[in-house]
Amino acid sequence: MTLQYTYTQLLLDMQSHPEPETPLLKPHLAQNDQIPPPARTDSDITTSSSSEHLNPSHRPLPRGLSNDFRKKEPVNRKKEMQRNFRLVSTISFTSLVTGTWEALLAANSMALTNGGTAGFFWSMIWCYIGQLFIVLSLAEMSSMVPVAGGPYQWVAEFASSKYRRLLTYCAGTLCSIGWQARFAATCYWSARIILALCWLTRANFEYKQWQQNLLTIAVAFCVSSFNAFAAGHLSLAEGFFAICHIYAFIPIVISLWTMARKRSASEVFTQFTDNGGGWPSLATSVLVGQLPAIFIVSGSEAVVHIAEEVEEPESILPRCIFWSFLANMPATLLLLITYLFNMGELRLGTDVKHPFVSVFKSAMDSEQATLGFTILVLSMLLMNSVSTMVTASRHLFAFGRDQALFFSPWIGKVDPKLKVPLNAIYLTLLFTIVMSCVTIGASAASSTIIGLATSTLMSSYLLSIGSLVLKRFRGAQLPNASWSLGKAGFAINCLALIYATWAMFWSFWPVHYHVDRGNFNYNCVLFLGWIALTLVMFVLRQRRMDQRPMEIVPRWTPR
Repeated sequence: MTLQYTYTQLLLDMQSHPEPETPLLKPHLAQNDQIPPPARTDSDITTSSSSEHLNPSHRPLPRGLSNDFRKKEPVNRKKEMQRNFRLVSTISFTSLVTGTWEALLAANSMALTNGGTAGFFWSMIWCYIGQLFIVLSLAEMSSMVPVAGGPYQWVAEFASSKYRRLLTYCAGTLCSIGWQARFAATCYWSARIILALCWLTRANFEYKQWQQNLLTIAVAFCVSSFNAFAAGHLSLAEGFFAICHIYAFIPIVISLWTMARKRSASEVFTQFTDNGGGWPSLATSVLVGQLPAIFIVSGSEAVVHIAEEVEEPESILPRCIFWSFLANMPATLLLLITYLFNMGELRLGTDVKHPFVSVFKSAMDSEQATLGFTILVLSMLLMNSVSTMVTASRHLFAFGRDQALFFSPWIGKVDPKLKVPLNAIYLTLLFTIVMSCVTIGASAASSTIIGLATSTLMSSYLLSIGSLVLKRFRGAQLPNASWSLGKAGFAINCLALIYATWAMFWSFWPVHYHVDRGNFNYNCVLFLGWIALTLVMFVLRQRRMDQRPMEIVPRWTPR
């Protein structure tokens, strides 16, 4: 068969079919007259765990995508989600989910207790450096397999066939619980700030832990309602949220620099202190206090879980993961330096329950101005909660759609009217309610929640990046990527594994050396309990998973 005849026959075949497929081999790339048949890939098999069909022949090639490769997707997938997100809105979405400077203000009490200002500053620096390797690894994997499942479908792609099914299931459950815990944390901080507003207006105001937990549930209910009934306007809302995220911290920075009493540079950068942690050594105290910094810079793969709502996900996802991380860094470090230089003297562990509110009050010397700035931070945290709820519910929806959970058909259902996974939103709300009830008697509930979010997300990164490292080490062929790390990929992946292990290890430590029932970090109990429950669910669900292989995912194929 000659090359000319083959190409002519191919054109006739394309004209005779109403739904043409993109040819897998470019004729001008052939070196001889014998053209090998296109290789069959897993993406040629239609499953409900795969992404919906996008006909690439009707769209321009996305910027940054190689002309020789394009994502091939199954053709019989019913469209369930609307693709409302583009590059700007996805970067806005990811920036809001991570919510770095908002979380910095809300979650700094633990860092200041263990390590002081110098410990907090240098923890943020090395956590940003370590997280960068994870971000680069996640961006590359998202360009290879741009699907909503994220880590668990990456494990399915890269892991050894012998352990693939178990590791895939573990990665899915750990990532899911991590985002559920992250949403609970944002609601918990919002509830605490609402109580701080009461403390500002009434000097003798005292609240009980159960009041904060009930407020957490109320905040989660309001955010869930917004996600359910305003889903069609989420991309527009994310654009508005991004504007607020960029500009809202400017008046805070200017006001603190112009009105607050300054600390010296040596105090801020070199004086490591233990302000109530009680650890035997100062070094241990600093390392324990790095958990808030680890949490603040994590969550970079958030945009992956809305892949089915993103235009051109194969091109946009990796760029969004990388650039949103870099875009958040300057504002976060600027606010951190401003906060540490202008915080004055705080009596941590005594009469100051809300460090950033006390900093505002001391600097502004005005109750009205302090109320205004506190309400501003609260509004930003609520916006962050909306974006985090989207990520948590979409990942749970994708995992349920793959028949991996009990009541999977119910969890993986999209409401036909609202076009959102309404049942997954219900379960996300339920998880926050359960976490609020579990921590109702714990004074250190915040460290438990952010510790659980950190340990589970880092575990899912370990499984997915570790599978990629092993595949690279064995010299196996990797899927084609539109955003590749090239020869540096192996080294970057290994550094990402080291940092993820380090971060996971410190997420289990309590704030105080002398622990009791109230200040104990229950993350170790919750994490081990969830691992045990995961193994039980895997054994019980394995037969159902055998019917629909989870390792079949869309991938890149040569054109």
